[in-house]
Amino acid sequence: GLLIVDEEQEHTYQSENAPRYHAREVAIYRGAQEHALTVLGSATPTVESMYRAVTGAFGLCRITERYNGRPLPPVEIVDMKRELREGNASIISEPLLLALRENLRLGQQSILYLNRRGTSRMLACVECGSVPMCPGCSLPLTYHHANGRLMCHICGHSEPVPARCPVCGGHLRQIGCGTQRVEEQLQNLLPGVGVLRMDADTVSAVNTHEKLFRRFREERIPILLGTQMVAKGLDFENVTLVGVLSADISLYVDNYRAAERTFSLLTQVVGRAGRGGKTGRAVIQTYTPGNDVIRCAARQDYDAFYESEIRMRRLRRYPPFADLFTVTVSGTEEGRVLRAAVSVRETLRQLCRRPELAAGEPEVLGPAPAPVVKVNNRFRYRCTLVGKNDKATREMLAWLQKDFAKDSANRGMNLFVDHNAAD
Repeated sequence: GLLIVDEEQEHTYQSENAPRYHAREVAIYRGAQEHALTVLGSATPTVESMYRAVTGAFGLCRITERYNGRPLPPVEIVDMKRELREGNASIISEPLLLALRENLRLGQQSILYLNRRGTSRMLACVECGSVPMCPGCSLPLTYHHANGRLMCHICGHSEPVPARCPVCGGHLRQIGCGTQRVEEQLQNLLPGVGVLRMDADTVSAVNTHEKLFRRFREERIPILLGTQMVAKGLDFENVTLVGVLSADISLYVDNYRAAERTFSLLTQVVGRAGRGGKTGRAVIQTYTPGNDVIRCAARQDYDAFYESEIRMRRLRRYPPFADLFTVTVSGTEEGRVLRAAVSVRETLRQLCRRPELAAGEPEVLGPAPAPVVKVNNRFRYRCTLVGKNDKATREMLAWLQKDFAKDSANRGMNLFVDHNAAD
């Protein structure tokens, strides 16, 4: 009689393996089949879900205050460009450092959020500029100081840090910053202060999420530093300060959901402060303090964000105004994969001229490399079909997958289709 999907905006509800379903859409379908009520819960609903509510397809119930009646924490936006101009090259800004010291004086706890683990994003040669790359993926290796290794966060490849640049013998310099590096900076800036780091490198079968959270609560460790694991669902009454170290990481990525995800993450993590009887506050560090997404998140103003985002989606013909079908071809030889992707594009364009499909004004774009073009020694190129998620389109894409698999020219290659893909 009742289905509840909590945090319905989470992209992890979308399966990356066959069958490529979205749990939220399955819940809505099951609810309709069983004549049951489906409840989607979120402080930051997806733009598509809110659009369905605004247009009357869904019912809308607003909860306008926190469960305990506590006010939302005031938020300070710190311009990191100004920090650099004033000589502070640390990832911890002066306003955030002062707030951390004040919290320590009061015996209160703080949460710091940075969605990048490791010590540095990568190493680069100061002489020739080359960057150590993963041999199996088209990504630079991330430097981890704790074990002195370079690691790929996609395929898991690991190798020791070279003493010198393998190309020219020059010195290697750290570029960017991860949670391990922040932990080191905090130990230098706040000597003797306990810092509990929580990311994929510290969480294990022995050190589970629950154990680390219990330590933070019971031992009253002053600072919890982590990735998305600390951004939502936590309720610590002694946490009165939240710091977002780099609000820009998720904002400028190649995905139409970048603004939505950034707004959601910032809103959720800011909401971790001041959940008990003590007043909370938050500090958001960014290089683009004037960005509307960051400003709306700082004000916790979902309505303003939605109005801005829905206008952009309508102009660009993104969901909910059209559906995006990503058709990806993968294989071990880049040239063959690209040629196959071009063939797929031409086939799609021919099929879309059929009357039953042409009515939806479909567009076929690409092929273009995936955001990470090579993963585990397989190259990936994709075409995008902008159209309507109706029966004719689904049947056409199912036929395309079967036809691709039957063609002997495509031996060793795979083709798969994502609908409104999260990445």
